[in-house]
Order: sequence, then structure tokens, then C-alpha cells
Amino acid sequence: FTLGAGMGDGTTHQYNDLPLVVAGGAGKLKLGSHIHCKRGTPLANLWLTQLHALGIKREKYADSTGTISEIQA
Repeated sequence: FTLGAGMGDGTTHQYNDLPLVVAGGAGKLKLGSHIHCKRGTPLANLWLTQLHALGIKREKYADSTGTISEIQA
């Protein structure tokens, strides 16, 4: 599952640098580390990566630009 916030900075209402926790993964995701994606990485990339971990093969999800290889097992 994924737990997080929709704002990275509540003072300025920015929606980048979102604090997220990904737990579980059933051996399909590498867990136990801190990943900082490059600036401009869409959150949809995480959703697409999780879809692939669930066995759902899609090329794109919303505004995704790819998967997050750092967490793929």
C-alpha cells in the first residue's frame, strides 16, 4: 500500500517533493530504502510501477513518463 500527503510543503501549497511511504510489495518491489526521484518526475510513475508489480501491464498511466526502476525488484 502507499501512504502519503498531497502537498510537499503545506506553507506554500507546493505539490512537489511529496512524502510517500510504500509498504508491502510481495517481492515485486524493492523496499527498505529512501528514493528521491529527479525533479519533475510525475507521481503517476509510481502508480504505473505499482500496476506492473500487480501484474497489470500498461504502457502509460495518466501523465506517467515511465516506471521507477529504483524500486522494481
